[in-house]
Amino acid sequence: MRRPPAALELVDEVVVTPTKKAVDRIALLPRLDKAILLSEGVMTFHALPSLAPLGVHHFPSVRGVATFALDEDELDGRGAPDTMHVCVFKRRTVHWLRVTNDGITSVKDLPLRSGALVSVFRRGRACVADAENYSIVDLEAAEALPLLPISQSPHPDPLPSSAPPTTSSAAHSSPSPAPAPAPVPAAPAAPSPASASASGPDPRQRPALACVADSGFLIASHTGATTLGVFVNEVGEPCRGTLEWASNLRSLVIDGQYSIALLYNNTVEIHSIHTQEIVQVVTLPSSSPSSSSSSLPSLGPTPSPQSFQPRSLLRSPLGLDLGRATGAHKLELVDVPLVLRPSAARAPPPGGGGTAGSPPRTPTKPRRPRPDLAHSPPPPGPSRGTRPHALTRVVLVARNALYALSPLTLVVQADALIDKGRDDDAKALADGCAKSAVGGVRQNPELGYVYLRLAFLALSQTRFARAFALFLDAACDPRLVVRLFADLRGPLMGPRDEVAVWRGVEGEVRSGKGVDEYILDNLNRNYSPHLKPDVESASTTVELRNSLRREARDALGSYLMQWRVRRRGGQPEGEEEGFGSGTAGDSRKVDMVVDTALVRLLAEQRRPDDIRVLLAGPNDCVLREVEQALHDAGLHALLAGVLRERGETARVLDIWTRIVDGEYDDPSLTDGVHKVFDLVWRSKDKGLVEKYGLWMLRHDVERALRLFTDPKQPVKLDTRDLFGKMAQVNSDAADRFLEVTVLQERDSDARLHADLVRRYIGRLGELLADPEAKAHLREQESAYASLAASTSSPPTLLSFLTSRYSAEGPHALLDRVRLKAILFLNTSAKYDVPSAKTDLEEIEVKGMRGLTLERVIVYGKLHLDRQALSLVLHTLHDLSTAETYALQSGDPLLASDVSAASALLGLSFSSSSSSSKRTKRAPTAPGGGADEQQRREALARLLVDMCVARPDVAGEEQVARLLETQAIHLDTLEVLPALADSFPLSLLGEYLSRSLRRSLHAQQGAAVLKALAEGQNLAVQERVLDLQMRAGGTVQLGGDGGGAAGGGAEKVVLAEGKGRGRGAAEDKVVGGVRAEKGTAGPGEGAVELDLR
Repeated sequence: MRRPPAALELVDEVVVTPTKKAVDRIALLPRLDKAILLSEGVMTFHALPSLAPLGVHHFPSVRGVATFALDEDELDGRGAPDTMHVCVFKRRTVHWLRVTNDGITSVKDLPLRSGALVSVFRRGRACVADAENYSIVDLEAAEALPLLPISQSPHPDPLPSSAPPTTSSAAHSSPSPAPAPAPVPAAPAAPSPASASASGPDPRQRPALACVADSGFLIASHTGATTLGVFVNEVGEPCRGTLEWASNLRSLVIDGQYSIALLYNNTVEIHSIHTQEIVQVVTLPSSSPSSSSSSLPSLGPTPSPQSFQPRSLLRSPLGLDLGRATGAHKLELVDVPLVLRPSAARAPPPGGGGTAGSPPRTPTKPRRPRPDLAHSPPPPGPSRGTRPHALTRVVLVARNALYALSPLTLVVQADALIDKGRDDDAKALADGCAKSAVGGVRQNPELGYVYLRLAFLALSQTRFARAFALFLDAACDPRLVVRLFADLRGPLMGPRDEVAVWRGVEGEVRSGKGVDEYILDNLNRNYSPHLKPDVESASTTVELRNSLRREARDALGSYLMQWRVRRRGGQPEGEEEGFGSGTAGDSRKVDMVVDTALVRLLAEQRRPDDIRVLLAGPNDCVLREVEQALHDAGLHALLAGVLRERGETARVLDIWTRIVDGEYDDPSLTDGVHKVFDLVWRSKDKGLVEKYGLWMLRHDVERALRLFTDPKQPVKLDTRDLFGKMAQVNSDAADRFLEVTVLQERDSDARLHADLVRRYIGRLGELLADPEAKAHLREQESAYASLAASTSSPPTLLSFLTSRYSAEGPHALLDRVRLKAILFLNTSAKYDVPSAKTDLEEIEVKGMRGLTLERVIVYGKLHLDRQALSLVLHTLHDLSTAETYALQSGDPLLASDVSAASALLGLSFSSSSSSSKRTKRAPTAPGGGADEQQRREALARLLVDMCVARPDVAGEEQVARLLETQAIHLDTLEVLPALADSFPLSLLGEYLSRSLRRSLHAQQGAAVLKALAEGQNLAVQERVLDLQMRAGGTVQLGGDGGGAAGGGAEKVVLAEGKGRGRGAAEDKVVGGVRAEKGTAGPGEGAVELDLR
């Protein structure tokens, strides 16, 4: 389509030559922001964009220039960024110059005898054409290699009289940039009409050459009315194949993989360089511009038929913008809110949506892309407000106009096919272009546009699998796809979030339609008004709508899975930046939306394994947004596992306990109580240990108690507070906790001992409220009484109870609680004994008898010995326990019985016999041992008296044995009168013999002790006498003055004599005893005698 003509307006006029002559040629040096001008053989350098001349000291002008050529590699963007090279040809010489921002320098100067009319230059090699031949000049090696003649035979037809003369503007082809050489020198006469020979070479046989690929040249050699194209490499060797044109060439350029030739027969032939075949022939207008091809849009005013005269082809490395003719405006990136407000959902896009028939937009300054928008490809990709890939590089230069030689773009062709309903052909066209494209969608946005438009078209057709596959091919922002599902948008997408889309699909995106609307629109198109009452509520379409919804969600899940694979490492080469590219923050937002939506979809589809794989690797899932979906899908244990990996222990325990309690139904969680225990144990959190330990009491008492009482548990809890909370959940477990805590001495609070005693007694009272329990205790006492009466050595009551205990018995709980109460009452010294006595007596008053041994223990601690022994003898009929009570100063339990009962119960009770307590108190309680001994003697006498007074309690033999065992604590003279006169003397023989033996032993021991004392006395006396004999006596007188020898003397010190010669006159000797004045103490070996 030809662009409408527009009037040209002269904006500015710059004079660049002092002679005001026309400029023959202008070449731009884009990377240096400079320009080279050639006018009448003078080459000058100018600054851009003002075209102001540069200083002649650094940029001197070059005169006598026939033509020049820039390095093609540097024009294509290769080479150093701050340097460009130019090859300047004069009549007989060639100059290789280096141009920088600092000036020009000569690389090499060489002679060139034949000169050059046309040339191309690349990496130190120039392909040139003089008046007759082509040749390759190696500037580095200073060599010239001739190739082919420009014309191998003259043109068979005479030169038309209207043909223009051979001038600098018509004597050569136009390599990039198009040269304007000096006048062509006269050539040898050719066998042609006189008019041609008289004016020089035939202008229809011009030299034409161009650079091919990275290392080759294409030269055109005329053969009469046709032309051959020969490919040569840099050393002049033929390569590839040959081209053939149906007419002589006016001009030749290379554009990518194609050669484009302007011929004298008013056609443009395009060959494939690879296959050397013609791929297209463009016929130029000959009579009227209106007949021009759609591939030749005019870039200026429409010329008249007479003024349209094609001159040459021009290839611009930078390209020219052809506007809407190529559909490039549809590739502009615009920002659209992800979630549209209702008022804006159906508003037309700014600028009319970019339809092909709309008038051209006024060019504006490109907007700078904002950093907060995702999917904005970095350079060299397009930026917002620009037209990527909207350029054509080949221009046909006519006499008064320029025409662009531009192939139909993918956008134009695909839009035409889609508008005709041939969407499959459009996709095939895009797929074919994608196979040969380099850089993927990022470097070729037209592919993304076509795929995206096809995707929206497939959505309108409810072909969801195809639509989401096309979305994936389009490499669009996945939020554009997720937003089609209103329930998946969530709070992660809001009106302030924007997505960049191509202007060609802006209207579709701004419509804000979701999957449900696409489905309903499609059903209305196909079934309305045939279904009654309407398509939306008809029963026949309800199931179809639901099926289409499921299909759409399945397709979305597949799309998101594939997108993640490409995004996180599996994408093809060249697509890395096409997926979610943009700033780091926006890229994270995209990943969050994708991962969160995908987890919700997988949860709906009950795919826990896929969810675990996704969440186990790198992911940006927003867990709070998928928790409800996982709960709704019954994947409670999976959610707990994810939370556990993230360290949210409290929430994990909450979910696990709900599953165990049956609030959540998830059979995948096995052995939940054990998992709760392990996690709580490792948490080391006081609050969690207390909370879930109490919960565990309802499910596994042993683990709960271990959690609270294990010695390895580092968490310290308030025992009394925890005990109160445990008692509300499980009183038995609370008792066990309290007893283990007390017995392990994890807490030294005496109140805990009192609490445990009250719990034991209270529990016994509760159990004895059952008549069967009371009968059980009475049966135990009766059985023990029978056993005691039937044997001469009956066991103690505690031993009897221990032997009768069975964990499987009907009254196992009562027996166990009673044994623990007996042991703790006996071993603990920290509880309130009077309070325990009161509680036990209250139970007895209430008629719940049977706790006799417990009362005995308490009475013994309170020194109520007569009451205690009375209970043992008269109620229990347990003489062994009574003897133990007397021997252990009020402790009725043997250490062996305590150890056996503790082992049976699995608890660590230890005996607290009076002997052991006395041993411990001896160093700190003077006189304690005497008190204990006195109590033992008193208890022994009391026991004997009670047994003698009540013959029914103990027989004569038992009394005799009692006397034998307690003989050490009894006085025979007190015992014998208390016995009955009828008491058999034979039974007292052992007791009396032992008593007499002990008395004799005591008498003999006293005699020995007395003899030892007398011996020690004699030894002392002998020593004193010896000292008196050797030292004499010294009388020490009291007072400060002298006086009588005996007056005031309080003590006499006997000491050995020392130094009698010194001071002998001062001593007074009285009765052979020396008396000394003063206060000096006795010397060594002295014996001090007190005279008072």
